[in-house]
Amino acid sequence: MMKKLLSSCSLAMAIMLSAPAAQAIPVDLELILATDTSGSVDATDFALRRSGVEAAFRSAAVISAIEGGAIGSIAVALWDFGTGVGVAVDWFRISNATEANAFADAVAAAGRLDGGGDGQANMLRQALIAVNGNGFEGTRTVVDINSEGVQSGEGCVFSSPDCAAVRDARNAFLAGGGTAVNAIWMNDRDFFGLDASDAVNAFEYGTTSVIGGTGAFQVFAETNADFVSAIQNKLIREITPVPEPATLLLASLGLMGVAFAGRRRSAKA
Repeated sequence: MMKKLLSSCSLAMAIMLSAPAAQAIPVDLELILATDTSGSVDATDFALRRSGVEAAFRSAAVISAIEGGAIGSIAVALWDFGTGVGVAVDWFRISNATEANAFADAVAAAGRLDGGGDGQANMLRQALIAVNGNGFEGTRTVVDINSEGVQSGEGCVFSSPDCAAVRDARNAFLAGGGTAVNAIWMNDRDFFGLDASDAVNAFEYGTTSVIGGTGAFQVFAETNADFVSAIQNKLIREITPVPEPATLLLASLGLMGVAFAGRRRSAKA
């Protein structure tokens, strides 16, 4: 009996070793939507931004953009980040309205990771690991940061747009196979935004330290109401990228965006 059992185990092991490795699922886009949930984001702001993401994936325009891609599907995950990083909704493959609405349902039901400062650098490091081990192979791989401030800690200064830690993490993400890091910035009183009186100009910070890669761009939403339109338009642009002008200014409902040319994507590891 023992000999028979060992023979069965050997056969099973041989089958496992001879089986081909699982093939990554091809998609048009791998997208991490990374939301700042640090201490400066109160419960009301968080709920409005989360509902904006939910509404975007229920919209006919976003669904049409997904279905109209060369492959006709995307892989998307929703992350929260403060000092740490939490997966609010794990990787979803979306190719039609049913799947888009299922992702929106998951977004609506997701909790929140609270805590600490705005850890953009740490989040980008985790993103590099995630996109190279998620079972998908995207034509493009993008991290989309939503935040209302600069990186906290790691040698970065609150009042400076230059943060080496975030810049290094962004560069590592791009070198490791990422296509682009984009951003949607929110206004934070007199500390962060586009007003001349703000301690840090959001676009200057984004250009200097955060966004990069092929087709990388950033947008600004003055209010949470603006965010609803901003995230939908931004998703469409990420799903269906347009030829890059040197600089593109978007203006709608208090929403402004600038597009910057970036470098080509490296081969994915």
